[in-house]
Amino acid sequence: MAQWEAELTELVMRRSGALVGYAYSLTRDKAQAEDLVQDALVKVYSRLRRPSSGGATRLDLDRPETSNPEGYVRRAILTIYLDGYRRRSAWSGFKHLLADDTDAPGADRVATARVDVGVALKRLSPRQRETVVMRFFDDLTVPQIAAALGTTQGTVKRHLFDATAVLREALAEVSVPAMDTDLDERVDTVAGAVRRRRTAKVGALAGATMVLAVALAWSAYAIKPFIRSEPLPADDQVEYTQGHVPGNWPREAGVYCGMPVEEFDALDAGTFDVEIAGDLTTEARGETSSWALPVTVEGAVPADVSDPSYFITSPVIVWAHDGRIVDLTTAWSEADPDISRILSEQGSWSGSALAGSSSACRADTLQDGGFPERYDNVRPGARYELRVVLDGVSGSGAEAGDVALHISDPITVDLESGVPPAPTFAAPADDCSGAAYVGQDMQAPNLEEPVQAVANQLLEAVTTCDENRLAELGGGTSMVPFPEPGSPNVNDVFALPEADGRAPYGTVARLLTETRPVRINSKEWTWPRVAQIHRWGDDDAAWQEAIDAGAITPEQAAEDREAGRYTGWRLHISAMYSPRWESFYEGDDDFCRRPEAPADCV
Repeated sequence: MAQWEAELTELVMRRSGALVGYAYSLTRDKAQAEDLVQDALVKVYSRLRRPSSGGATRLDLDRPETSNPEGYVRRAILTIYLDGYRRRSAWSGFKHLLADDTDAPGADRVATARVDVGVALKRLSPRQRETVVMRFFDDLTVPQIAAALGTTQGTVKRHLFDATAVLREALAEVSVPAMDTDLDERVDTVAGAVRRRRTAKVGALAGATMVLAVALAWSAYAIKPFIRSEPLPADDQVEYTQGHVPGNWPREAGVYCGMPVEEFDALDAGTFDVEIAGDLTTEARGETSSWALPVTVEGAVPADVSDPSYFITSPVIVWAHDGRIVDLTTAWSEADPDISRILSEQGSWSGSALAGSSSACRADTLQDGGFPERYDNVRPGARYELRVVLDGVSGSGAEAGDVALHISDPITVDLESGVPPAPTFAAPADDCSGAAYVGQDMQAPNLEEPVQAVANQLLEAVTTCDENRLAELGGGTSMVPFPEPGSPNVNDVFALPEADGRAPYGTVARLLTETRPVRINSKEWTWPRVAQIHRWGDDDAAWQEAIDAGAITPEQAAEDREAGRYTGWRLHISAMYSPRWESFYEGDDDFCRRPEAPADCV
């Protein structure tokens, strides 16, 4: 008898009553509860594993479920039940968990605990309660909730995260006693079903080296902390889809979710020394934050690299837990010419590696469409090993298209929450530079409607000195011509109080109220119009308008006109895909026109 068969038999003989009791607290029907447990047993004991990175098929028929099999089965019970509830999409399938039912079985049949979710929901704020109901009762996705409420996805995720913490405290764990069941008489039937499914999977792996995705729905994860009857095994609190490879990772690199860290570390090409130079911190990005790790990269670019100015990517954070890679971060970067140029010229580069609050190893939460890929989940708090990784050529003999990873040594972090803390802002004030422009109108009466709406919102935010609103509007706004890890963002530039002679609030207000924009196309506009001199030609009135608005000094304007560039303040709003404030910085879009550009810049 195989190990899994012996374990399955022992589990059913010893704990079938407790498992059926737990399932009964969900279904309120004994026959359905027994069928639910049977399905969960088949699901848990049918799992196999993906092929190895070397191509040979590896089958692990006795997975780590053996460490705490009952915990995994209980989780599968909950997942299968929730999937069925979604398909029924009927309140009757869930209402018995919310309040007493006069037709419910008496205590003489079974001792059940009732979870008063309704009372717990009242402890939430109105917006938290709204998002929870839309997510778990209406089964809407985070993007759908954000669209319905007229807010951002980051705000929705924050409400869900805060609400989960409140509900976890409010709702006690349910403890259901064992109940009489004849499930042990079905153990041969269960084992037979498991055996057939495992055999089928072995055949599929041998014939096509298919990857078996083992991941649970995000909603099941979000609900489980306050309705499961006992804690899950520690190594199962961090979820990932075994074998998943995020779309922007090069397949030929041999990296996949769930791979052992020893295999991952062995992929280091050794060409560059990548070192994590500090602790995990948070970096504000609009109204949300990203995890950030400072990193240094040192090493000589191999002489046979065909293009030393464009050969390596930006760094990313890779997350490991319990000896496995559990998150490859949401996107793999394109080659970064700035990092490549600095490494080739100086032999070292310093910057930041970033990661958000979602995991790219949860294939079941991958959103349809979009680039880069987005995943609708929240990374749980746990103990993680973090590595910083860059992708580039391997060195001697490397050809175009070769993939080589450059991997740092790991650091260990303990996170109470996998969500980076949201940035904090000063209260709206009237003592910043934008307050002097309250009530002034924009100079552009003929903007396209989506662009006009964004410009009006931006003008209101800078004239009321509302740092929080500016962050919300500018989560993806570029504050330098060529952003890279560690570049200033909207939170840095518009932090209150304004200091060091900076007046970003007033500058934006003057650009919008004292200069006219230039239309790039039907959906893109730039302030001031002279900012596009290299595309639209020189104009005395346009230059004087920018000078009068304080966007550029007269001396700077004279130098720029002679050089055919614009290095003053500029602002850009686009509705090409969705209306957004796209950039605000002092400079020229064309790097080769900037004063710091090298003489041979092309």
